[in-house]
Amino acid sequence: MSEQGPDQPQPGGTVYGRGGVDVRAPRQGLLTRVHPAATAAVCAGIIAVLGLGYGIWRATGDSPEPAAATPPPPPPSAVPSSSSPTRLAPGSWLLSPRDEAGTYLTSDNGFAALSAREQLELHVVPGLADGACFTFRLDDGRHLRHFDYRLRFDAVEDSDLFRNDATFCPEPGQPAGTVRLASKNYPDHVIHRRGAELYIDKPDGSDGFAADSTFAVEPA
Repeated sequence: MSEQGPDQPQPGGTVYGRGGVDVRAPRQGLLTRVHPAATAAVCAGIIAVLGLGYGIWRATGDSPEPAAATPPPPPPSAVPSSSSPTRLAPGSWLLSPRDEAGTYLTSDNGFAALSAREQLELHVVPGLADGACFTFRLDDGRHLRHFDYRLRFDAVEDSDLFRNDATFCPEPGQPAGTVRLASKNYPDHVIHRRGAELYIDKPDGSDGFAADSTFAVEPA
C-alpha cells in the first residue's frame, strides 16, 4: 500500500481513537443541546427556589419561641364553697327531721325523742362495731343504741351486742346535708320516727316512711 503525502486528501469514513470515541468533533453537553432561552429560564428557576428556601430558613430561624401556655382557671364547680351542705362525719352535730326545721333529737327519760323546745348535741365517732359507720355519744358518756327496736341512751357495755346496737351506717345516695341511718346488726332496719319517738323499722317503700327516716344534720 502506497503512502499518502501530506497534500493527499484524507480518506472518508469515521476515525476512532482509543475506546471507540469519535475524536473528530467534541460531544455536545446538555446545556449546549438546549436552546439558550430555555437554559436561562432553568437557571432563573433554580435561583428563585434557592432564594425562597433561604428566606424561609431566615424566617423560621429568627422567629421567637412560643410562650408557654397558661393553664385555664378551674371551673367554678371545682372551687369548694363554705356554704355547701355538709355530710355527717366525726365531730359534734345536731340532728333534726328533714322537714321540721327547729325540731331536734333529744333525750326524754333516757329514750331518744324529738323536741322543738330543746336540742341535744351529739358527738359522732367512728362506729364501735364498724369504723366505716358511726356511733353517737353524749357528754355524759352514754351512747345511742337500739333496745327492743326503740332508740335510747345507755352507758357503755363491753359486749359485741352493745357495740352492734350502738353502731349505725349511713345509706348511700342521700343528698348532702341529710342522712339515713341503718342499724349495723339489723341492716334492713333504719332509724325511723314514730311521732316524737325513734325506733329502727323496716322500710315499707312509701314516701311517708322515707321522709320520716331522713334527718337533716348540721354542725353543733
